[in-house]
Amino acid sequence: MADDTDALDARALALRSEGRGFRTIANELGLDRATDANLAFNRALRRLPEQERDAVRKDEENRLDRLADVTRGNHLLDAADVERRLKSIDRLRAQLRAD
Repeated sequence: MADDTDALDARALALRSEGRGFRTIANELGLDRATDANLAFNRALRRLPEQERDAVRKDEENRLDRLADVTRGNHLLDAADVERRLKSIDRLRAQLRAD
């Protein structure tokens, strides 16, 4: 069973490195929620060698920075929606940085 999980996690990491969103990854991998795809990505990330892990984290941090900037600049969202989305981005950052 661990091999299946490892393979799924590795696929989530690969899809994320291609720029796919967690909802898209979840759909592609047959997972129920975007959160499940994020968890798989983070499990795979933690299995990487330190130097590779640091590079992936840096890329993901940059992606989250861009997402936060786009969210702040989206004038179609009201203040509550912007705040909710930024909190979600902060949760993704915390999961990314956890060891």
